[in-house]
Amino acid sequence: MPYFSRARPAWPAGATLVLAAALTTLASAQTAPPPPIPENTNPSRQSPSLREALDAAWTLSPSARGTENRRAEAQARERAASSWINGAPSVLIAQSTDRFNGNAGYRELAAELELPIWSPGVRDATQRELTAQREAFEPQQTLARLKVAAEVREAAANVAMALTERDLATRKHGEALALARDVERRVKAGDSARVDGLQAQSLVQHAASARQLADAALSRQLNHWITLTGLSGAPLLDEAPPPASPVVGASHPAIEAAQARVQATQAKLALTEADKRDPMTVGIGATRERSVYGAASDTRVNLALKIPFGTDNRNGARIASARAELDEAQAELDAVQRQTRGDVASALAELDAARSAQAATVERARLAQEIQSLVARSYRLGESDLPTRLRADGERFEADLALARASVGVQRAISQLNQALGLLP
Repeated sequence: MPYFSRARPAWPAGATLVLAAALTTLASAQTAPPPPIPENTNPSRQSPSLREALDAAWTLSPSARGTENRRAEAQARERAASSWINGAPSVLIAQSTDRFNGNAGYRELAAELELPIWSPGVRDATQRELTAQREAFEPQQTLARLKVAAEVREAAANVAMALTERDLATRKHGEALALARDVERRVKAGDSARVDGLQAQSLVQHAASARQLADAALSRQLNHWITLTGLSGAPLLDEAPPPASPVVGASHPAIEAAQARVQATQAKLALTEADKRDPMTVGIGATRERSVYGAASDTRVNLALKIPFGTDNRNGARIASARAELDEAQAELDAVQRQTRGDVASALAELDAARSAQAATVERARLAQEIQSLVARSYRLGESDLPTRLRADGERFEADLALARASVGVQRAISQLNQALGLLP
């Protein structure tokens, strides 16, 4: 009676956990030693957390580079708005003479200092607008950091997936080498046909090709990771899932940024409605005049106030534009609130699906491991042929690969849910 037709041994308790741990060892005792892992792909060395990777990526991002200067710009504008003049002063110097016509000695020299001053209510409205813009800056920076976090999370999951596939491809190649050596000994001893040896060698070449493709895919993902974060170590997917039944609140960075923009556009509209004319100007000057040669010079002090008029030609388009910006900001806030709720619902569904898929692949891997163990023992006893052994080995490898991918998929789904909730690593 063939060995694999006997009663199957009972699966021991806790074997699922043992199987999951065994997948991370990457090779069994019968496999040939895999090629060394490059230093920058070894997860045991220099493995940054997602928080460390986000900090590194944020430092390299354009938004972070201009943060300090943006804050300095806001402070400078607030200082300017606290001044009692509305703009830069100017000096007017003029000279009059009759030298080119009568030349009777008439001379006049005038100098005037012009100071633009705030129109009533404009300075207060300007200060309120600048305060709203300053308060909107931090939520915008947090939102920009959250967008960088999305790139970091996706890149980390891609590296983890590529690393898992490379490790399993390395294990498969080692197993193929061990099997080929065993088959070759059987062929030389006359226990197996030459075609079995050829099949085993073909499997080795196929496994080697798959490992090279996996190495190339891992290298591509690592290069993207290094470009994004500047870190050479493979990242750790170490995010914890959020609490059960998470909901989107007003503290979501996207919602906070949209609300801050609404407040800033409201302040801008108030300023536009208050600022209905160009700044008034106060002029202080002096004039020194001589009527003819030999006459005494007269000196006069001049005071002037310039009041521009406000017209619809100046204000109509500006007010309409400010109102349009407010309408767009309010519509954007509504859209962001709907989008975030939809993203969280989709992320929750994807996490449930990923966990279900992982549970299914755990059972599949358990069955494939048991079948492969029985078939391998039967093959050693001469009770089954090589094609049966190869099918069982292939099914176990595919099941292990599916389980490894599902495990990474669960971590990816957790990261995507945290991202949808606006949570930083």
